[in-house]
Amino acid sequence: MRMLPSLALALSLLAAAAPAGGAPAGDAPAPILYRYQVVPERSRVSFSFTGLVLPQDAYFGIVRGEILLGGGDSPFQGASGWIRVETASVRAGDPLQERMLREAVLDAGSHPWADLRVSEGKPLEPPEERGREKDWEVEARGTLQLHGVGRAVPLRFRVADTGTDLYLSGEGRLLLSDFGMSRPTVLLVVPGSGVVNVKVRLVARPVPPPPEP
Repeated sequence: MRMLPSLALALSLLAAAAPAGGAPAGDAPAPILYRYQVVPERSRVSFSFTGLVLPQDAYFGIVRGEILLGGGDSPFQGASGWIRVETASVRAGDPLQERMLREAVLDAGSHPWADLRVSEGKPLEPPEERGREKDWEVEARGTLQLHGVGRAVPLRFRVADTGTDLYLSGEGRLLLSDFGMSRPTVLLVVPGSGVVNVKVRLVARPVPPPPEP
């Protein structure tokens, strides 16, 4: 999948692989101190493609996910996470268009979910601070599982920590042919573009720690 360096779905984040055994103790990943869950009703993964002239827009109605942050010098040291959309929940504002996307493009019957799993987050510079809020631009590596095909993708997205909730946003492009997917059609006849623009807007809420025994 060719994705512009500005991608975010996404976004989204997940369990980072631990370093190989035998690594020095100083290189051990930071412990996970903060866990956040994506709030579905406040989050959206949307996409668009070029039709006859104007872009055609759609989004997924069901989005889930989790973000794990560490406690090192940077909260992204050892951070990971994931987001998942239910492909049958695609919404386009037109029943015929939704059916075309659900059946002909996404093949939701055979591939009910699309997942993005992210690790190795790294802030590009110190955060912008506004009172309690901190705002980072982050690079990461992820794996997108779509239409039964997994592709490694480089990601760049913004993270805002308000002191309570996390806000993540980003955008990018993907080629449907990289995932063996059919091009969408407009008016059920005219082929649309095979390049899809993706936007991710996530709100994640902290999960209370389990009670101590």
